[in-house]
Formats: sequence, structure tokens, C-alpha cells
Amino acid sequence: MKKVLAVLLCAVMIISLSACGGKKSDAKSGEKTAVSEAPKFIDVTEDTDAMNLHFTPPAGYESAERVTGKDAKGNLTEKSFNYTFADSSSVMVGYTVGKNASDTIPQKSLESATSATYAGKQFKVIEEGSAFVALCEEGSVIYGIGYSFAKKADGNKAKFEDFMSNISFTKASETQEDDDDLFGITYDAKAAGNMTSRQITVTKKADGTLTKKAVSWHYGKDEENLDYRFLIRVYKDTTVDAQKTSGNEYEEKVINGITYAVRKMTNGEKPCEYFTQHGKDVYKIYNNGVASGWGVKRSEQSQTAFENFVKSIKF
Repeated sequence: MKKVLAVLLCAVMIISLSACGGKKSDAKSGEKTAVSEAPKFIDVTEDTDAMNLHFTPPAGYESAERVTGKDAKGNLTEKSFNYTFADSSSVMVGYTVGKNASDTIPQKSLESATSATYAGKQFKVIEEGSAFVALCEEGSVIYGIGYSFAKKADGNKAKFEDFMSNISFTKASETQEDDDDLFGITYDAKAAGNMTSRQITVTKKADGTLTKKAVSWHYGKDEENLDYRFLIRVYKDTTVDAQKTSGNEYEEKVINGITYAVRKMTNGEKPCEYFTQHGKDVYKIYNNGVASGWGVKRSEQSQTAFENFVKSIKF
């Protein structure tokens, strides 16, 4: 079930949107054209719209994460939300465009799905273990809502149904997105290869405190044929030692005057993980390769490109 939720969380794709333009005055009046003010930025803790799907964030969540994606031209292509609780339960809301449910969800799970109506729309509901996923297909759009509980319990379905009872569908024409500013770091992501897309993830506590922000770049022929992925993640108010992965060994390296804790590789690969402290924050620079049936694969091409990417980084 975790794989089902992961697909919905990480592969939620949306159509490109354009913001509303300004209002024009009557040409006969002789007045100048007035341009409306830029729309107010909506924080992830206040955002309640995944395109036309409007929802109420779950009560009592510990952190909220918003993922937005853009294609190589900067057009918005992806959006999803993930709310997590202290007991590791989570709620996901998002949607995908241009795919069938069978492209996203294992056939075995689809065969076990039941039908239910929420907000006047027909959904397929999949229950596996301690999790529920509801899917609604409308043309080329698939709306997805997932509720993963920490453990299986009698009251889980009631909580899932309660969340679903508060959704609605609107005629939304705008959507909020996040920028790719990472607080002072500069880099040359375009020089690393043919960029097909980039993904921005912002994580905040329920009170609005920013804890993490990340940008991931995808390279390859197209989104279906990726060669590798690079990521920079900023951890707020922490230390390098606190962010190192337990069980891995690290060595110190200085590149462009920046001191890194670099993960030692044991398989002959070039380093894929760098940590550096900048002020009160920690930056993780990572070669995420491409997903395969055996985990993550990093080609020699990706390792060389990643080395050059790291060398381009400055503060």
C-alpha cells in the first residue's frame, strides 16, 4: 500500500495554469488600463485546493508538505499535499493528468476497489492494510486522496469517510505554487544535462514554521525516459551531524571554499551525497539517480554530471 501512496504523492501531475490577468477599463473613457495586483501568496498551511478539488486539511496534523513541479519551460505541471501526524499517519491529496488509473495503480489493487460517491463524483476506493486510497477519473484527470494510518483499527474507515465528506469540486482557475529560492545558494542546474522538469517541495509545521525546502531536477530524453535526478534540500535550524544518515561514513572535502561532509561510497561509485553548513541551516546536495527494481541506479554519466554540478555551487 505504501507503494500506491508513494506513486500518488510523487507522481501527481497537473495541467499548466496561467494566473488571471488585469482588468481593462472602457476604451471610450480614455482611462489607462489598470493592472490588478499580484495574487496574495497562499502558505502551504492555508492552501486547500488541488486544482478543482477543494478539501479541508485534517485536524491535528504535525506537518504539511506541498509539492509543485514545473517543466523545462517553467510551466506548472504538478501539485500535491501531504499531511503527517505525530503517530506517522498521513493524508495525501493531489491529482494527475494524462494517465489512466491502470498506469498508476497496480492492477491487483484496482480489482479490489469498491465504488463510492463523494461530492457528487464517482470514486474507486482501495483499502489495503491500514490505508485507504480514493480515485476519481474525469477525462484525462485522476484525482487521488490517500489516508494512511499508523496501524489498522476499527475507527480508521470512519476517519477516512469523515475526511472525504468535506471535499468539494470547484471551478478554480488558479493554483498556488512555490518558487525555487533556496536562501543564498547558487548553482548551474541547466549545465548538468537535458532538464525535463523540476520539483519543489516545501515542508512546514502546523504553526507555519518552515522546516525543509527542496528543489529536484530531472534529466533525460523526457519525463518517461529519465537518466538521473539531482536534489538540493535545505534543513532549517540544524547541524550537519544531525542530518547525516546513520550507518554511513563521511569524510571532509573543500570545494570552491565550501566545506562538505561527503558520504564515503563502498561500491566504487563517485560520491552522491554532500552536506554543508551555511549559517544556521544545512544543505544536502544529492545525486538521486533513477529508480529501478533494485533501488536507485546511478550511471557513470550521472556521476560525472553531478561532480560538475557540485563544482558550480556557491553561496
